[in-house]
Order: sequence, then C-alpha cells, then structure tokens
Amino acid sequence: MLILGMQKLVVLEMPKTGSLALRAMLAPYTLPASDRAARHIGYDGFLRNHAPHLAAGFGITPQTVVVVRDPLERMQSWYRYRRRAKVKGLPASTHGISFETFICAYLDGINPEMSNVGRQDRFVGWNGRSARVDHVFDYAQLNVLEAFFSRRMGTTLTLPQRNKTPKGVEADYTLSKDALARFQEQNLAEIELYHAVAGAGHLMRPGIFA
Repeated sequence: MLILGMQKLVVLEMPKTGSLALRAMLAPYTLPASDRAARHIGYDGFLRNHAPHLAAGFGITPQTVVVVRDPLERMQSWYRYRRRAKVKGLPASTHGISFETFICAYLDGINPEMSNVGRQDRFVGWNGRSARVDHVFDYAQLNVLEAFFSRRMGTTLTLPQRNKTPKGVEADYTLSKDALARFQEQNLAEIELYHAVAGAGHLMRPGIFA
C-alpha cells in the first residue's frame, strides 16, 4: 500500500500487476508510513485497518487506486513466477508441473502453497456493476495510469521496468477446453471486472471524477 499525502491518494498494490514499478515511480511522493503498511492489502482490509486514521490525518478519506490484469494472463504470470530457480524443489514451485495442473489445483483448492492466488474482484470489492476502489486501471493500458498520476503530480511520470521474469524461465500455457471453461465459469466475476476496466481504461466508482 502506497500513501500519497499531498495528493490524498492510496495505491492498493494488486500482486502481479507491476506494483514494484509503480512503487519506484511514486517513491518521491509516498509517505514513510507506506513502508510500514501491508503491501498487498485489499480494499476491505484498507477500509478496516487504515482508512479511519488516514481520514483523521488528512481531514478526508483518501481516494484509492488499483491496477487489475486479465485474469488468465495473471495466472500465467503466477505460474511463471513460481517456476523460477529460486523456489525449485519447494512446495510453492511449479517446476515440472503443467499449466493445466496448476490451474486445476487452483480451481479445486488443492496444493495451496503452489496454487493459491487471490481473486481480483474480491480485492477491489466488485459487486457486478462497480468496484469499491475509486480508480481502477488496466495493466494492459498503463499509459492511462501514467497520465492519471502525471496530472495529479503536475509533472510527467513514466513507469520503469521492474520485476521482469528472468531469462530462461519459459512456459507452456496450453489448457484443455474443459479446464478453460471451468476457469471462466469459476472466475466469472473477476473476468467481468476486467472486461469493465479494459473497456473503460480507467474505471471510476460512481460519484468519483478523474
């Protein structure tokens, strides 16, 4: 979680959506309290544990910002990340395991060390029409996010490259039709969230303005 005091914004860091690059870009503007806050806290946790004292300090509840990603592409990123040499042989590793086995383990809730991945719709408080997070951006359109923060900061900001998958970590993302259909059915709310964000580029909670 990144706290931007002057701009009265809080960035909720969704895993596997470029949060390290976002941290680097916003480092000059974040309050020291950001370093003590939980990195990947979702909207409910923010509202419960942080919003009250931030509202007291700012005199207003800060607006929230998050980036979401195509759900299947995000699963591919998690699978690739858990194939890296550093975790080979550990319970979390996907080395030697097919992408379909990884997806089915996720869908069935088995082998959680390897297959546990949080849902983006739950992270942002999606209700089927809108998110509880004020500003939701698409990972595939990060130029829109850069423009948003550039306006808020009054200067041109650009995301650096961070946390790229190491060379040599290749993966086969083949899925059977049955596994893909199961994933789409079980993650329908997350997919609907992403389609809404991708269509808008910048999805805002009703009553919120850019």
